[in-house]
Amino acid sequence: MPKLDDRNVEQDAARCGGQAVVVGTRVRVATVLTCYRQGMSVEEIVQQYPGLKPADVHDALAYAYDHLVEIEADLAADDEAAVKARHAGRPAP
Repeated sequence: MPKLDDRNVEQDAARCGGQAVVVGTRVRVATVLTCYRQGMSVEEIVQQYPGLKPADVHDALAYAYDHLVEIEADLAADDEAAVKARHAGRPAP
């Protein structure tokens, strides 16, 4: 599980579809970015995801903004999967 950019972020093909996550968790960088964009503070994100520390959130946000195209693609894939699931009558992933 190689770390990326010396931040507390890693990618593992066996976890979360290979998307960037906070090291040692299944919390995706895209999830942290979404929370932040919805107006949650770093402290609120840590409360929502107790396995994270404030530094983890800051590292995830820094990674997200340094790799915005990749993270936006992950979010778009999530949206597409949710729409397909909804039309198939399944709960969203």
